[in-house]
Amino acid sequence: MKITLLSIALIAAVYPTIAAAEPLKVFVFTNELPSGSIDEQLKARRESLQDVVKAFSGRKYRSTLSVVENRGEADVIVELVSRGEDTKSASSNSTRTAGGAAASASHSSSVTRQFLTWRISAGQHRDDLTTEGQLPWPDMAARAADDLVGWMVRNANAVRP
Repeated sequence: MKITLLSIALIAAVYPTIAAAEPLKVFVFTNELPSGSIDEQLKARRESLQDVVKAFSGRKYRSTLSVVENRGEADVIVELVSRGEDTKSASSNSTRTAGGAAASASHSSSVTRQFLTWRISAGQHRDDLTTEGQLPWPDMAARAADDLVGWMVRNANAVRP
């Protein structure tokens, strides 16, 4: 929640400055397999990439960003490096004795978090960025769009020197 509010605050603070200028040109892609075949990971990355492009093309960013289809035209190049899930498990055991009888219980839980990992370039400036959360994939892409725009705001000098 704090990250979302921070992203919104950053965008709101810089929005008038970016909106007054020509929209940033952003090229987004994911690497294809050299063999040309399509595996499940590539399908998943393509799906998230489409969701991010859709978010960038929405009302929220329409006047500040323009998604371009040619890498050479772009001010910012964004590569979706990976998409996946990370599950962490925890378990505990307890034993209690009451009135001469022993009772034991065990408890286990797991938390699955999704992630999208990005490589961003603007001029000579390059960074990696990971968006994490426990959201459906389209919502993860919307959060990633906010994270990517936040990066562009924080690195405005590299984006538009």
